[in-house]
Amino acid sequence: MMLQFLVNATTLGAFYALVAIGFSLILGVTHAFNLAHGEMLLLSGYLAYFLGKHFGAPLLLILPVSMLTMLFAALCLERLLRRVPEPHELNTLVITFGLVLLLQNAMLMAFSANYRIVAPETGPGQTPSSTLFLSETQVLILGLSLAATGAVFLLLKRSFLGKALRATIQDGEAARLAGINVKHMHLLAFGLGGLLVGTAGPLYARTAYLHPFGGMEATLIAVILTIFAGVGRIRGLLIGGWILGLVESGTVLLLGTNWRELASSLILIALLLLRPEGLLPKWAKTRP
Repeated sequence: MMLQFLVNATTLGAFYALVAIGFSLILGVTHAFNLAHGEMLLLSGYLAYFLGKHFGAPLLLILPVSMLTMLFAALCLERLLRRVPEPHELNTLVITFGLVLLLQNAMLMAFSANYRIVAPETGPGQTPSSTLFLSETQVLILGLSLAATGAVFLLLKRSFLGKALRATIQDGEAARLAGINVKHMHLLAFGLGGLLVGTAGPLYARTAYLHPFGGMEATLIAVILTIFAGVGRIRGLLIGGWILGLVESGTVLLLGTNWRELASSLILIALLLLRPEGLLPKWAKTRP
């Protein structure tokens, strides 16, 4: 039972990190607080539901379509937020809140208020020990989440574009004076965020019920992990995702599912009150 609990919590935590990476990158590079992050995740999930139900598309086909669609949506959002006047952070918060309301009502009209889920293509599998159950979705979530996290980490650590992104996160004005095209970095951050949301959405649709008003939970998770790790810290997001996954899974196991959101909210409040700079030590925050 403990092994099953750890596997489930690890899978959940890796998925939470995947959800949070795009939000953290966009916030760090552009200083845009995207409240519509969760709604974009839901849109990607609804797209997966639509393609699966009406065209019978498999996940391997749905994922690239979802990624490209959300890439386009993210770049459109960047163009919109680029025109926002100062104070930029506050105004992006207001505009994306309005976008949340718009997207919620659009999804309500398109898909109604009914709960929907994408059925997995195969059932749960059992390990040779006959004590551990792993579904195809769990394997996909763990594999894709770790692969996406690793790819973004290597991009930030090893490539010139990644170093330019990190410089923009640390000091946008200094990066501009050093010859970095900050506007291109903004586009790159939103593009990466869109691709990551497009990856996470179809996986989310396989593990949780889709509902037009369910995006705030995903945004809350992204905010919690960003505060935990520090903006743009990929390894910290993964560690934070695993910790949050363990806390939520333990809460569900001991108290029931009704207490899961409360546990997440209490973690956010505690972080804001006690360690708003994040829980990781200073040496860890000097790395992506």
